[in-house]
Amino acid sequence: MSKIGIIIEREYMTRVYKKSFIIMTLAIPFIFIALIAGTLLLSQIKDKEAKEIAVIDYTGKFGQVLKDTESYKFLRVEDIGEESASNYYKSSGRDIYAILTITGDLIENPKQITLFSEKTLNMGLKKDISNQLNPYLSELKIESYNIPDLKRIVADSKVSIDIDTVKWDIEGGETKSSAELASIIGMVFTFLIYMFIFAYGGMVMQAVIQEKTNRIVEVMVSSVKPFELMMGKIIGIAFVGLTQFLIWMAIIIGACTALGIGASASEIKDIATVGMEQQMMNQQMLGGGAAMADPGIIADINGMIQGVNFSELIACFVIYFIGGYLLYASLFAAIGSLVDQEADTQQFMMPVTLIIMFAFYTAIYSIENPDGPLAFWCSVIPLTSPIVMMVRLPYDVPLWQLFLSIGLLLGSFIATTAIAAKIYRTGILMYGKKTTWKEVFKWLKYSN
Repeated sequence: MSKIGIIIEREYMTRVYKKSFIIMTLAIPFIFIALIAGTLLLSQIKDKEAKEIAVIDYTGKFGQVLKDTESYKFLRVEDIGEESASNYYKSSGRDIYAILTITGDLIENPKQITLFSEKTLNMGLKKDISNQLNPYLSELKIESYNIPDLKRIVADSKVSIDIDTVKWDIEGGETKSSAELASIIGMVFTFLIYMFIFAYGGMVMQAVIQEKTNRIVEVMVSSVKPFELMMGKIIGIAFVGLTQFLIWMAIIIGACTALGIGASASEIKDIATVGMEQQMMNQQMLGGGAAMADPGIIADINGMIQGVNFSELIACFVIYFIGGYLLYASLFAAIGSLVDQEADTQQFMMPVTLIIMFAFYTAIYSIENPDGPLAFWCSVIPLTSPIVMMVRLPYDVPLWQLFLSIGLLLGSFIATTAIAAKIYRTGILMYGKKTTWKEVFKWLKYSN
């Protein structure tokens, strides 16, 4: 076995057989699901007591429209004359959350409504008041035109279209597609790569710093070249990341299978061909929830999922994960060799961190326009392509762009590794001195 292979095996085995790795690998998917479920459940919890909102309506026309909700109780206050809302708030003797004043005709001037409180109010209260008053004001405005049947005409004129999106394949076949589903899938894979680059790249840097601090590296470089040591660490930890990812995928697929999520092609066909009698029975049994059991909707959702080429996405994810990780891990290894303590990495980590964060935010903004100039160039430039390209892939990126992006990424990895190796070779044996950028650039000029 080659020296690099021995180092890869050592790095892989020492991490995979740790109890912390086994526990976190098995626990993280369930923790992630629990966090999402817990957040959704907690968001549904309302205050036990509704907050009191005092309503002072000087017009006497609009305050009566506001009805109590689960979160807010509207308390009508008679005309308080010259007394200000602030004085009433202090002298009322009630536990009032806020005071709403209406000082003029809201149809003529919608700005004559104000909320007063001792602290910054949440958006929920403003939204609640607006949702109750806006429809009422719209009806009054329509009635003020004195046109017969105008309300019915306006109601009939409101049209909401529901656009189906269909994708053609090479043979001319049609499959359902969904921009929303593509966006979700793209962001999930983007976040995974973003997280893995930071997590496992940081692991490489910490390993280098630890061995340098413990002086173990002095013994190792006597029998192994610095380049072989660096590549062994990078590739070994990459295998750790892939192992963790594959285990997570197996857990997720197993959980989905156990819960019966998803359906085979024949099941989807059966669902799609259910008769109208069954639909009517579902409506009678489920009432308002009938739409959720509509076989057409279920068939559409399954059709959209089938329209996504998950095998291609996962294959590209692995390629970009490996390429992006190797590119950045070599930089992290070089940074680790420059310092004696992890606290000293800040000045060297900042440029790398900014580039990765820029790529992540670019990916977020590229969802709305995945074929725009920003998305295209950032999916081709090697430093940002591993993160940004994952957002574009569900939107069927042309093959030439995909091959160009992967080719540049691999070429950049080779170049970056050569640069990082020069820094690593010199920095790994330096102790007790803080390295400057000027010295780093000087090291790059050294010949092999």
